[in-house]
Amino acid sequence: METASETVRNNASWSVAGRPTRIFFAATVTGVAILAGHRDILPVFRSHFMEYLTIGDGRFGMLFSIGAVTGLLGVLFGGRIIDRLGPRRVIRVCVTGVGAAMFIAAFGGARYAAFVLALAVSGLFTAPLAIAVTAYLGKLFPKHQRRVISLNLASTSIGGIVFPILAEALLALAAASEVVTFAHVLHVPFVITGALLVSAGFIYRAPPPVGRRLVTAATDARRRTRAGAGISARSVSLAFLIAAHGVCDVALFNWMARFLESMGEGPIAPGVIVSGYSLAYALARITVAALPDSVGRRAFLVLPGIVGGAVLSAGIVSREYVLIAGGYVVGAFFWSAEFPAMVSTLMRCERKRFGTAMATAGVITGVLSFVTMNAIGIAVQRLGAEAMWIVMVFPAGSFVMIGFGGLAWLLVFDRRPSGGQRDAALPHCRLDIQ
Repeated sequence: METASETVRNNASWSVAGRPTRIFFAATVTGVAILAGHRDILPVFRSHFMEYLTIGDGRFGMLFSIGAVTGLLGVLFGGRIIDRLGPRRVIRVCVTGVGAAMFIAAFGGARYAAFVLALAVSGLFTAPLAIAVTAYLGKLFPKHQRRVISLNLASTSIGGIVFPILAEALLALAAASEVVTFAHVLHVPFVITGALLVSAGFIYRAPPPVGRRLVTAATDARRRTRAGAGISARSVSLAFLIAAHGVCDVALFNWMARFLESMGEGPIAPGVIVSGYSLAYALARITVAALPDSVGRRAFLVLPGIVGGAVLSAGIVSREYVLIAGGYVVGAFFWSAEFPAMVSTLMRCERKRFGTAMATAGVITGVLSFVTMNAIGIAVQRLGAEAMWIVMVFPAGSFVMIGFGGLAWLLVFDRRPSGGQRDAALPHCRLDIQ
């Protein structure tokens, strides 16, 4: 007859090895991350939203910059907290915080201050949530980290496609109906999203679904000591490459529609091209997820950036609308593959301090983004729209440099040992979710 201790061990074994359980929690946390991005629906409401709040362009721009400021604060403290408390607890707190932000927007009425507060609170919790979700998924599937990170990023891209379409559909509904107003289509979705997110925060109050272990006072002290230690030089350099990728990507995303518009009227609207870019991201990361983690572990740090950056740079230099548009979509398909590879490699480098390492990348991203966005704006203003292609070559060409930076990182920090043995410096994370 099976003893009580054997029953506990068998149940624990099933919770760790049971793929359906892990898939369920992975799908749940990914869905939660998509819902947390619902605030991105607001820019699509641009003119209607501004009229509703009776604000101008200046206050509109400040509204969407407040989240970046609070997000930087969230990253500074969130990374260390993830290492100390574990990603599961941080996900629970952050999901509840983002849900509260949705409620502020839902019940704030036509008050500008309410939306400022909502986006500030959302930015504060969304930034650490992204890091915690990545850490959680990586530990949930320690042998398939690149796959699961790629799928999570692909789902984010899909959310970026769905929310603008949803916004346009809601605007059309308000225009066609005599009963439904803009206030309804603006606030009701926030009520629904807030309720779902706050409810989702309770999912992670139960014991961890996998990898639960008894934590003694000594074990907890060792974990806190490891979390408080600094990250290695190779992790800092890899974090810089991750940050550089993010900065170039954001710069191109924010300026591409304006750049295409400066080229004159083309056969494809800039908005459609930007949507194609999001679709290319989703397809590329789904493709990466379909590959075993052992395939292209080193190549994905080098080739995607070089190929993607070169494709877009060639399109920009041609100064042909169609070639620029095609180069942007095709280039994005390639360079988007390097980000999950970099993140999964960083996770292997810093098993116990991944949150701190990603927070380091987040801080670098925030600083470089501020400098880059302002530098592009000043350059475009001085050179004029007709010479904007000169400015846009720099973020596109930077992807090529990032690819060579990945090659340099491999040569310095990740040389293969003799005899074809696996590099012991990059072990898989243990399954340890707290």
